Amino acid sequence: MISKNFFKFFLKNKIVSTNLIISIIINFSIWINLLRIKKVDEMIPLHYNVYFGIDYIGGWHKIFILPSIGLIILFINFLLALLVYYKDKFISYILIFSVLFIQIILFLASLSIVWINI
Repeated sequence: MISKNFFKFFLKNKIVSTNLIISIIINFSIWINLLRIKKVDEMIPLHYNVYFGIDYIGGWHKIFILPSIGLIILFINFLLALLVYYKDKFISYILIFSVLFIQIILFLASLSIVWINI
């Protein structure tokens, strides 16, 4: 069982707290960025491939799958990092940095979705 003191100790680590804050800010900016797309009843392009052009279309509400997946990954990886932190800090840091990397990739994907639809 994880105590409150251990959770506070985990968050006092500069690497952990900085990555958590930056990851949350990036995920929040993904939500804001995708809200720029106007709500429409017809299908919209959701993915663009350089070789094939638009290769995935769907309803307007499907654009929010991207930031939702980002939030789920953020929560799971930080929970796993918290559980592993006491035994192996290196693995914990890998989990934490992977969250930041995934959020950046999702942000770039959201920029692409907005670029296609605006």
